[in-house]
Amino acid sequence: MKDILIQFIGAIGYFTLAISYFKKTKREILFMQIIAYVMFVVHYYLLDGITGAICNLIGLFALLTIYLFDKYKLKYKKTMSIFFMLLLIIVNILTFQNVFSLFPMIASVVVIISFLTSREDIIRKIGLVAAICWLIYAIIYGSYVAIVFEVLTLISIIIAYFKTKKNRH
Repeated sequence: MKDILIQFIGAIGYFTLAISYFKKTKREILFMQIIAYVMFVVHYYLLDGITGAICNLIGLFALLTIYLFDKYKLKYKKTMSIFFMLLLIIVNILTFQNVFSLFPMIASVVVIISFLTSREDIIRKIGLVAAICWLIYAIIYGSYVAIVFEVLTLISIIIAYFKTKKNRH
């Protein structure tokens, strides 16, 4: 029963992430991804994927910070983003389990980088890189739902990219 619950929590996160790429504004994308990150933290923690859980937790705080900085037009967003990227790298070094621990760190860093831009197309492209990294990590840690949903997320990002590209012209 515990395994089913763990996979269900992951499914909620991945479904929310996939939907986020269909949102029209950066603010909507960020909000949906914040919800997804909460689910990812719990999911990977329960799978004993400590690096994945920690990277998602730091990513959650980074997304919240960037979301609030955007919403309230605060300054120093770049400084905060650099802080979170450095924190991710340091924590990854401290919690290093194996070479596969690098994948959640790479995914988390590129996501933070993507939100320094206001271009939704760049956010979606970087989402592809992050999804590939998380897919590899999910395979290693046995997150079956994550494997399925990372593939679906990759597909949804590609569809959303072409759909929004078509609508822009």
